[in-house]
Amino acid sequence: MDQSRASRFIMSFVVEQLLARRHVLAVFTLLLGAFVAWGMNYSSIEATFKAILSEDDPYKSEVDQARSDFPPSTSVLFAFETDTDVFTFPALRAMDELTNRYTEINSAVSIGALTNRRLNSVDAERYDRDYIIPIIDSLEEADLPELKALALKDEDLTKSLLSANGDMALAVIKYKAPRDEQDVRLDIARSVITLRDDLRARYPGVNIYVLGSALFELDGYNAQIKDSQTLMPLTVGIGILLLWFCLRSLPYAVCLFTVAFATIGLSVGTWGWLDIPFNQISSLGPIVVLVIAIAGGIHIVSVYAQGLSSGMDKTDAMRDSLKINLQPVTLATITTSMGFLSLNYSSSPGIYGFGNIIALGTWWAYLVTLCLLPALIMLLPANKVAKPLGVQDFINWTDRMVHTRGTALFWGSAVIIVATLAMLPLNKLDFNRYSFVDEDSDFHYVMTALREKIGNDQSLVYSIDSGQYYGITEPEFLEQVNAFSTWVESQPEASFVTSYTDLLRSLNQSEHDDDPAYDVLPEDKLQIIDYLVGYQLIQEIEPNLEPIFNNNYSAIRLVVGTSNLTNGQLINLNDRIDGWIADNLNPEYKVLHGDNSILFARLDQSITEELFKGFSLSFVLITLTLLVGLRSVRYGLLSIMPNLFPATIVFGFWGLFVGELSPYVLMLFSISIGIVVDDSVHILSKYISAKREGATPERAVSYSLEKAGSAITITTLSLAVGTFILVFSNTFHFQNVALLLTPIIVVALLLDLLFLPPLLMRFDRWREARDVGDGVNQSLAARS
Repeated sequence: MDQSRASRFIMSFVVEQLLARRHVLAVFTLLLGAFVAWGMNYSSIEATFKAILSEDDPYKSEVDQARSDFPPSTSVLFAFETDTDVFTFPALRAMDELTNRYTEINSAVSIGALTNRRLNSVDAERYDRDYIIPIIDSLEEADLPELKALALKDEDLTKSLLSANGDMALAVIKYKAPRDEQDVRLDIARSVITLRDDLRARYPGVNIYVLGSALFELDGYNAQIKDSQTLMPLTVGIGILLLWFCLRSLPYAVCLFTVAFATIGLSVGTWGWLDIPFNQISSLGPIVVLVIAIAGGIHIVSVYAQGLSSGMDKTDAMRDSLKINLQPVTLATITTSMGFLSLNYSSSPGIYGFGNIIALGTWWAYLVTLCLLPALIMLLPANKVAKPLGVQDFINWTDRMVHTRGTALFWGSAVIIVATLAMLPLNKLDFNRYSFVDEDSDFHYVMTALREKIGNDQSLVYSIDSGQYYGITEPEFLEQVNAFSTWVESQPEASFVTSYTDLLRSLNQSEHDDDPAYDVLPEDKLQIIDYLVGYQLIQEIEPNLEPIFNNNYSAIRLVVGTSNLTNGQLINLNDRIDGWIADNLNPEYKVLHGDNSILFARLDQSITEELFKGFSLSFVLITLTLLVGLRSVRYGLLSIMPNLFPATIVFGFWGLFVGELSPYVLMLFSISIGIVVDDSVHILSKYISAKREGATPERAVSYSLEKAGSAITITTLSLAVGTFILVFSNTFHFQNVALLLTPIIVVALLLDLLFLPPLLMRFDRWREARDVGDGVNQSLAARS
């Protein structure tokens, strides 16, 4: 009892200070906000793959080492496509013009295309020319079918630059940026777009697309810019109209959005001062912060409006609102930030960055709501709020339903909960790294076409180190690499395999008049060295060739091309390869994974495990916080159900109708409890307050719905609108976020209004009946 009185005293003291010093606090908040928000000028965007990959994957160090030994070339890819095939004069001229103009791309150094593809020595002698495509102006229409047949019989060409039926051709342009900085990369990408658009205008009958890491970064950058320029204004506009309707006051709606904008300025400004860039996922943070900032303010404004409607003056109405809401708003802030901070268990910068920006924004929203909102609201005339609130009729209907059909609501909800829990295993994890790119971009189209037409949309890369200088000239080492290459190529998932041993066999056969009997590794070490020197000379002429051995000639690079594989299939192939290496390759040879493809494939498993750990911790901490904050073990434990089950219900139906999840969508399961706990905290705190004043369970439920029902309904509508607007995002990932998070928020409201009140009444009736029974038994025992 003493503890309860002390808590009420502290609460009353804080409320009085917030009211008495509201003008000083408001000025302080505005000055602090202006300073911190200045950091927005230093905010930046990072749209590379680094923000998506897990930093703790054990393969990452291998990939970094392999990429250090074999520095990947920076390149862009042009794709040419027609309705028939690319062996038409418009398509060939478009490719030839690109070959002549590729230097218009910033820092471009070489190009590899169909139009500058060399013939092998036999065909060069036969056709008396060096290239597959001769000078185009010398060609006639009748020559084109022969050129097509000649190109399609080149297996190396159809595995890399030409589709099997000739309807798509690729050109690879390599560039060497002067500095590895975002501005430089984006300028290169923009120069590519400029050249592409000019070629499209000159050859309208040819479909021309571009892609590459710089283009991916530009697409991601543009998608984030477009989302911020369209989604934020859309959220603000619809949100103001919604609050205007619900609160029946445009000035009050504007005040709430003033608080929200101040919170965004503080959050993004802090990010800028800390020099933390926004990435593909954390760029969503400011929109979420916007709706969270509004949520806390709605509770204060709605109870304040009810006080004015009942005849209180502004000061007494605000005092009553703060006394009722200070504890639940504080608890909601703590639990919401816990839910988002749990994402720090993830090793993906995108995920933990998203959690941190929103957790930070949640606390800034708490500060601004308590220090700025009371002063703003109380400056407005008291007659600006009409009565009743716009959702009061819905709350009155809910109160009647809970009291007249509480049993049906309770058991109906229980059936849905159990059924959807059973459907959760229907969800399967799979991650598409390109889900963060604008769906209308060239990138999405060309990657799809590569899978369908050329069969090379992702690769497994391995670095095999002999452990000695010039070890790649040792026949024993080469025999083992060749055996490995042959075995991998026999796997059904492998589209092709390229390695140094393939080059040696090809050169050996060419040296012997293309006799198939010489398609073997040379046994003479001097001959191997001779081929090595010859290849280095070719590299000087053809700088677009990828490195296949390192600088000290101790390691070779082997590429396994694949197509249309799920992440699980790619991991299974990699596991079989690792098993073959362990069983067959000399243990003195060191094999490293050398490409990010395996890292992306492993994201499903690694990030899912991390998110589960984070969710478990946040769930326990949030529950403990509610136990302490509500000062009730039994009600704190009851709060688990309306907080946990909204996500299980929605993910259950998602498993039934869709069934595919990426770990970046699965993180919604972790953060949803932090978002939806806000509503249940307000219902429970008002219910417990009424019970402690001696109210019956039925009356306590009516009181909680009266004081919190309108606010949580308006809050939910605001959150739901804010998240649903992400459906109009330029990225598929954010669209899925909207399709899952919006129903989770709505289901949470329905459970808080239609399931939690009947649950509380049933529980307290049972507890009171048990207490009466225990009292009767004790009385009978005393008489006997």
